[in-house]
Amino acid sequence: MGKILFLLFLIKFSYAEEAQKCAWDNCHATDPDPNVITAHLIPHTHDDLGWIKTVDQYFWGAKPELVPVGVQYIYNTVVEELMKNPERRFSFAETGFLWRWWTTTTDKNREKFKYLIQTGQIEMIGGGWVQNDEATSHYVDILDQMTLGLYRLSHTFGKCGKPVTGWQIDPFGHSREMANIYAQVFSFRFPRHFVFDPDELHISLLRAYSLSRKGESEIFTGAFFNDNYGPPEGFCWDSLCGDDPIMDNEELEEYNVKEKVDDFVAHVKKQAAHQATNQVMLLMGSDFQYTNANSWYVNLDKLIKYVNADVSQKCIKSIENSIFQESEKVKVIYSTPACYTQAVKRRSPKLSTKADDFFPYASGKHSYWTGYFTSRPAFKGMIRQASSMLQLAKQLEALADLNPSINSPVTRLKEACGLVQHHDAVTGTAKENVTRDYEKQLARGISGLENVINDYMDKLHPHALKSNLILCPLLNETICQPISNSDEFAVVIFNSHARYYNFTVRIPYKHESAVVKNSKKEVIKSQVIFYCSKVGVAETFKVAQLNSTDQLPYEIHAFVSIPPLGYSTVFVSKGERKVRKVRKNPSGNTTITNEHLIATFDNRGYLTSLQNRKTGLLKSIRQEFFFYEGIDSKDDQPSGAYIFRPKSQQPIAFDSKIELEVVKGSVTNEVRQKINPYVSQIVRLPKNKNYVEFEWIVGPIPKEFKNPVTKEFVTRYTTEINSKSVSYTDSNGRQVMKRYFDGATSFDYDDTEPVAGNYYPITSFGYIKDDKNQFSVITDRAQGMMANEGVVEIMLHRRCFYDDHFGVEEALDEPGKDGRGLVAKGKHIVLFTDLEESAAQLRPLVAENFHQPVLAFYNNSNLEKFEFNRQLESPERIHEFPPWLNFLTIEMLENRVDGKNNVLLRFEHIYHNDSAKAAKYAVPQILDLDNLFKSFKLDFLEKMTLGGNKKLLETGKNRFIRKKGNVYELHPSEILTLMYVPNDF
Repeated sequence: MGKILFLLFLIKFSYAEEAQKCAWDNCHATDPDPNVITAHLIPHTHDDLGWIKTVDQYFWGAKPELVPVGVQYIYNTVVEELMKNPERRFSFAETGFLWRWWTTTTDKNREKFKYLIQTGQIEMIGGGWVQNDEATSHYVDILDQMTLGLYRLSHTFGKCGKPVTGWQIDPFGHSREMANIYAQVFSFRFPRHFVFDPDELHISLLRAYSLSRKGESEIFTGAFFNDNYGPPEGFCWDSLCGDDPIMDNEELEEYNVKEKVDDFVAHVKKQAAHQATNQVMLLMGSDFQYTNANSWYVNLDKLIKYVNADVSQKCIKSIENSIFQESEKVKVIYSTPACYTQAVKRRSPKLSTKADDFFPYASGKHSYWTGYFTSRPAFKGMIRQASSMLQLAKQLEALADLNPSINSPVTRLKEACGLVQHHDAVTGTAKENVTRDYEKQLARGISGLENVINDYMDKLHPHALKSNLILCPLLNETICQPISNSDEFAVVIFNSHARYYNFTVRIPYKHESAVVKNSKKEVIKSQVIFYCSKVGVAETFKVAQLNSTDQLPYEIHAFVSIPPLGYSTVFVSKGERKVRKVRKNPSGNTTITNEHLIATFDNRGYLTSLQNRKTGLLKSIRQEFFFYEGIDSKDDQPSGAYIFRPKSQQPIAFDSKIELEVVKGSVTNEVRQKINPYVSQIVRLPKNKNYVEFEWIVGPIPKEFKNPVTKEFVTRYTTEINSKSVSYTDSNGRQVMKRYFDGATSFDYDDTEPVAGNYYPITSFGYIKDDKNQFSVITDRAQGMMANEGVVEIMLHRRCFYDDHFGVEEALDEPGKDGRGLVAKGKHIVLFTDLEESAAQLRPLVAENFHQPVLAFYNNSNLEKFEFNRQLESPERIHEFPPWLNFLTIEMLENRVDGKNNVLLRFEHIYHNDSAKAAKYAVPQILDLDNLFKSFKLDFLEKMTLGGNKKLLETGKNRFIRKKGNVYELHPSEILTLMYVPNDF
């Protein structure tokens, strides 16, 4: 008998696969009567991939003393409950957790889940590996984590595994670029649904300024009535809640049907009064809920039954008609976000529009969520570094056809990089031990790049000796163990950009002189610079902040030219002793120069001006460090991981005289500033660049033994730019947002926190300008920025000694390696330009600096072994891309049935029509792929949605015009996504 039942079960599943009816095609009927409110019950769970516990502790249910939940049990019990009743629905969002469950559960559970997807009982929403943050995540990283999740879903579940609904319910504010991305990822037959949670009560259209021909598009958005994504008060039936169930037997005590029905209907009517249609969405679930799904569905079934009861049918004779008098104009159904969206669309409501974003987000008069823009700066920097390595890993895998798999090093790096985009990861708002787990997973992923690089080199040179190249992830600290005792070694420099990389690379070295040769064995321009204080080495930059016994005392700065999507090899050997050009604490003014600029410092060591050597124009600039003291625990709202709340609206200055060292040479000219024991900086004019680099080192931020005081360190750039109260910041590294000091674009600004309320996120760049000039700052990680009257302030590092009461229950007190406090090191690129130059230069410069080259080292006493039968410079695969074109993605997707691998390509027109001067560059361009790619032929290309999981034809939209063959017209700010199966690279 058991075998017969199991056979019927398999037949049922088989039928479902052939006749898929996805959630959006299998919606419960709403009431056509305009006087009837339809309440859409949306069972869901919001599962953070790490926060109070690590992602895997959350999945397994470990550490129940912290949070007594386990995501594996949510999937198990939801599946069982849905199988009991085909009317029930559920919405899952985070693919990162689903994949953990999918790879650890039973075959039977997998079949059940697949069946529920294909019959429409489960709707996958969002579909990214995580629900990413929207202030501190870069758009490239957002696309990567979305692609990872969406591909897993479509590959596993077919057409019903291709989400049509965006889902962002817990990030701390929302960006316009995220709306733009969703508008393109979820292009479908009906408007996309994008959910956000600021304290807004109406449904609206969020104008995304996306990639349509008109320059903008609109997506349907909604906000939550209760300012949260949980159920109405009194209707939470999770094990984490304390609400009474619906008790519907009059013969027993505690009967409460009338009370529950009346309360529910009252809530629905109150919410409906704030909306544009009679369709009301109720989110029945919250953080890590449905560990016991039975308690939810038993009560939801009853709620639907009793609210929908038709009194005239006398279906429940024992209950007085008066019970239902308040509910006669409310109908309740199980629903999903897509079904709710369709129901609203059918009513053709007139909706308001919003064209800016939701930053800064505030949950109270003194609770501005602007601290997390900067929290955990070293971790934010590590995420950006890992992003560079992921782009390279994907390129090498695709270019050499390294046969990707679900367990390959590239896949593991994708998953690690996707994980840290979670809105409690990159934000810096997880517990310390959870952040360390994120760092560990990133480090493991990064280490796998070594295998990818060596596999690539070995496949490129099948007759050469094994590559045995080694990565050094701590190069920014001049630490590279494999070469620490070497006089000679080779360095292979990989460039993931589609343009030549003409710049300076920095290589740690143990000697004070060196000779650097290129792949043709020609001596190239280089310069040995000494940085760290080390026993036996005199005249070094004595900054003890990053002092380590593993540090090498010198760095070689070598000017290199690396081909696009390629690599080049340089050879380092010991040189003759040279006279070092160092001036310590010079008197009077100090200047350094390069081909474009003269930088002048006053007698106290502060930068005072930049002069353009070509035009002679002199720009006044002063750069200084300050710190804010944060409100402490005696107040109801202190500064913490999320919140920035200073005691004073003016920061405290460091007024001591700066210790100065000046280094001049053929490659780099720099001024080293030691402000105090926990702040130092190198101001550098790189060779042949028209900008200044500020390489800052902040930390360890001091901590008092008793009653420690929160400190938040900032840098200020004071200029003569007449910017008034207006500044500009990027949206996830892409669009430009206009900001107002003490003002806002679409709401009345309430000046309750004059500093914190004027901080905005910058992921890659920000600027101020007047009618002639522009001052721009490019960052190497996400940070927070405030600007007013020609002054740009950027927060660099923060150490908070009190919890800010938003759930993490832990102070942001990063101990660092030695327990004294974390040291963070980063870089700003600063430039003055006239407005037309800014329009032409800023976008390419931002793209160039987003992903840095990757250096791999070969250390062997016989370098001839490395050269044996090997090309020391990669063959030219592409023609150099023009400045307007960015090559965002080349990625091989695994596991095609026919054994071949699809390759995903993305091309971006980097100019945006965001100013009058930009109009000259923000024009349509012709993208001729056959002329750009030299070494392989693009046989068959499919135009895809931005997420890469749907053909554009599936969506009813086909906005990218194909001119002829592989020639496309690309409009400003457009990203063209293509898929093809390569025959031969």
